Amino acid sequence: MKVSRAALVFLILAAALGSQARVIHDTETRELMTEMHALKPPIIYNGFALPADCCFSYTPRSIRCSVMRDYFVTSSACSQPGVIFHTKRGKRVCAHPSNSQVQNCMTNLKLNNIKARKND
Repeated sequence: MKVSRAALVFLILAAALGSQARVIHDTETRELMTEMHALKPPIIYNGFALPADCCFSYTPRSIRCSVMRDYFVTSSACSQPGVIFHTKRGKRVCAHPSNSQVQNCMTNLKLNNIKARKND
């Protein structure tokens, strides 16, 4: 009987410490990924995508490419496809990737970035 109580206490302690270690690890990973890759495409770490790097709904408004600074396509780890645009004011806008206006804006931003790199 004493052995089973000791085993039970050990298992409870191991489970509690294991869950705390996981929370600490996930928090540290999220912070590190956010710091290092603030405006870059999403980082996938063992199938893990940050919720901020996924689109859960799309903007109902038309995309005004003149106010966009950059974009990235969401990861396949996200529940639905999307394009996240970064505006010049620092906001993020989710759009549907098959929308022709979204595709035109992506092409224009890509061309502008290529031209800017050549001029540097």
